Amino acid sequence: QSKIKIKKLLLLLVILFAPGFQQAMAQAPRKVLIEEFTGVWCGNCPSIISDFDATLAAYPGNVIAVAIHGDSPGSDPMTNNSTEALTNAFNVPGYPEVMVDRADWSAESGDTVNRQLFTVDAGYNHTEDATSMRLSIPSPVNIDIASMYDSTTRLAKITVTANFVDTASGNMRITCLLVEDTVTGSSSFFQSNFEGIFCSAPDASCEFYHYPCGMPTTLTGQYVFYHKHVVRINMAPTLGTAGIIPASVIAGQHFSKAYTYTLDTAWNSANMKVVAFVSYYNTTKHFGGEILNAQEVVLGQSIIAAVADFSHAMDNISLEAVYPNPFSQITNIKVNVPAAQHIALKVYNLLGSEIATLADENLSPGIHTFYWDGKNKNGSSLPKGLYLIRLQTENQSISKSVVLSRN
Repeated sequence: QSKIKIKKLLLLLVILFAPGFQQAMAQAPRKVLIEEFTGVWCGNCPSIISDFDATLAAYPGNVIAVAIHGDSPGSDPMTNNSTEALTNAFNVPGYPEVMVDRADWSAESGDTVNRQLFTVDAGYNHTEDATSMRLSIPSPVNIDIASMYDSTTRLAKITVTANFVDTASGNMRITCLLVEDTVTGSSSFFQSNFEGIFCSAPDASCEFYHYPCGMPTTLTGQYVFYHKHVVRINMAPTLGTAGIIPASVIAGQHFSKAYTYTLDTAWNSANMKVVAFVSYYNTTKHFGGEILNAQEVVLGQSIIAAVADFSHAMDNISLEAVYPNPFSQITNIKVNVPAAQHIALKVYNLLGSEIATLADENLSPGIHTFYWDGKNKNGSSLPKGLYLIRLQTENQSISKSVVLSRN
């Protein structure tokens, strides 16, 4: 039995130090962001929805879609200053146009002027092909979104955190959008539809967006058109918030930006999502640069991605366990220290605010146990909910979520 254990240990060592293993560890699951420039007056725009739906179905859970209504507000009630600014920033020449991860597609599209935009061609889904290409590229960063929403005041508080699992460099920025689904309304929301002309037979084989062919050229009445993925506001500057992420980062570093916004009373908060992403800003390309990774979550909820945990490497510190989890009175946090070093162990809420410091000291090698009683730095009991335990050293940052369940 001891020989078997030795063989397993040797096998583990071979895997750990095999070429490419560390690179394989340093990858974040990618989610691709598709942005459509559209308008209610655009008769060709409904056709792109079938491409969106096909792409979302082909890669469930890996694709995020948003619709940017970029014409003047008088022509489209879903246009706002944010969407007009995006339309102008990317020099959109016509509608519909699509961006996939804001990557440079000039080689695929043949358009060297508007490098990031696809003009929609009937019968060919550029979007799905481009999405497939982007999903094959590893990402150096995970995106966390912590969102809170007060239905009385309609105030949304959102914190976006970029957790780097690999090195990256450049001008990187954080963007946070509020997006509403299934938007409809009075006649100003009616969608122009050229498909009603070009598709003549009311046959299921010619359906798009769940409406039969031969539908009227304006989608209204019995063909109520629900606008999908409508960008309501960009809470960051047009091409992202600068100055949060430094020009050069290493694996284990994290950077957060908090946003607040009071929702318009006309928006249905129950149908709203938060879409956040990290992108390059690169003026050597057309306008800005490609998206490193994206994430979305229902407004009022949170998503904590798996933060890079390099505890598999034998010379690195590790956050071994947080138990019990959930807890009502006290939880234990075990830290494995391979070599003497200084650590900081802190608790954060979902807005990224520091709640309590559990340790800020030099530790000797070995396993150390710390405790958290669900109280803040002032000794006051905190409300039940999701919190983040973060272990920070000079070279690493490791996080684990914990749920405080008491009333």
